[in-house]
Amino acid sequence: MPVTLLALSDIHNQKITLENILNKVEELTESIDACVIAGDITNFGPYEDINSILDTVLGFCKNTYYVLGNCDPYYNKDEIFTLAKYIESEPFRIDFFSIVGFGSHKPKLNHKLLKKMRKIGEKVCLLTHAPPYGTKVDMISFDRHAGSEEIEFAIKKYQNIFLSISGHIHESPSVSSFSNCTVINPGPVTRGNFALININEEFSVKVKIYNIHEMKN
Repeated sequence: MPVTLLALSDIHNQKITLENILNKVEELTESIDACVIAGDITNFGPYEDINSILDTVLGFCKNTYYVLGNCDPYYNKDEIFTLAKYIESEPFRIDFFSIVGFGSHKPKLNHKLLKKMRKIGEKVCLLTHAPPYGTKVDMISFDRHAGSEEIEFAIKKYQNIFLSISGHIHESPSVSSFSNCTVINPGPVTRGNFALININEEFSVKVKIYNIHEMKN
């Protein structure tokens, strides 16, 4: 059976906009298999904001995975009380593929882990805050790229990475591809953006990016 993901990023503690998005998603699809959040859950903390936002998403989708961004506090397991899964350098299985995350706008990828996953033939979805360098998803003003060269390198090196979901660059909600990988930036929740991603067992990926302000009621 295909897997449907809801992709969110750059919530920046805007709970009302987040709730409006979740209500709209309920209208668009019967079920979501997992929700993925690509960082900047808060606007420079505190931890209570992370817990509150993640609990809101968990009320909609119990299978929620997240990484932190540059506007979030450093992770402290004693301060974050949530059933959402923090996947920094830790893979989790979603049906027929695995998801692993690397947060921050300057991510430190665990290449030992990625090599192991490639060796066993595990198909991988990357969840990162920073986008890979050099595609439509990391474009800023004056046609400049502002993504991570390390993530770009990893996608090229580990051909089992079939999907990359990121955020950080508010200006460029879009879908791109390179090196047999679909690359998605859903755009910021603060502007009403989200993406629905459908993945079948042949790893064909279909993506639709939405903005609630542009949708008819």
